[in-house]
Amino acid sequence: MNWKLVSTLPCFALLAACGGSKPPAESPENSEPSASAEAPSPHHRDKTSEASDKDPDLASPGGNKDGAGGKAAPCGGADISDLAAVLAQGSCEAKGASPESSPKDLTDKLEVKITLDARKVAPGAKATVGITYHNKTGKDLPLYFVVDPEPRFEFQVFTTKGARVDRPAGLEPPLPPEVANAPAPEKVFSLVTLAPQGTARVSLPWEAVRYKWASKEAAKGAVPGRGYPQAVAGPLGRGKYVLRVVTPLVGVTEGIDHEVTQPRLDLEVKP
Repeated sequence: MNWKLVSTLPCFALLAACGGSKPPAESPENSEPSASAEAPSPHHRDKTSEASDKDPDLASPGGNKDGAGGKAAPCGGADISDLAAVLAQGSCEAKGASPESSPKDLTDKLEVKITLDARKVAPGAKATVGITYHNKTGKDLPLYFVVDPEPRFEFQVFTTKGARVDRPAGLEPPLPPEVANAPAPEKVFSLVTLAPQGTARVSLPWEAVRYKWASKEAAKGAVPGRGYPQAVAGPLGRGKYVLRVVTPLVGVTEGIDHEVTQPRLDLEVKP
């Protein structure tokens, strides 16, 4: 895996599915606009790599080595400032792993928080969404993320009453045969190990916009397995919303709110 951060189309917000006033939890949809996390090559070194060098137990699964210096790849640590870049490294791939077949209860072990750099965003304006994963325990905490082939974080926007507002209207159009019949990218998993009381963070771009189905011409370049592509239709109207982030974290048990893998926050769109 060798990627750089690519912002496609945003889309996700979640509200707990209880009480009738909150949106029901949804599974990620391939056709949703997303912020696809692509990062530097495995030769890239940052603060995370320093943590891995000091603690071999936090290195990549299987003992994979960095081709540049022969040192363990930065697949864990106490302070991971760019989780997307870590997930994007091929040396962090958990070959042969199947975390979805045996999910773990991390309720008392993992804290997931989502923030926005401004709670009031102008219609159509850009903002930065931050997601933090914190290990609340005194032991190493392994976390698995799906990459297909890159880790994707999708945005969904709801009204406070649970109505989805950013998704295109109408049924999803059929994909061109050359896309519909093409094989989807391989689904693999990356493993990141948080040190005791460690934290991993990722920052993602988001725009206060709504979407429409893209043109037939644009659909010819769609990624197989991701559904019909979308295009910006215009700014979100002013009002209060709930922003949900559907993350690639897998292998965890959770309730109907998907409070671990799909964190959410309240925001206001206002000129």
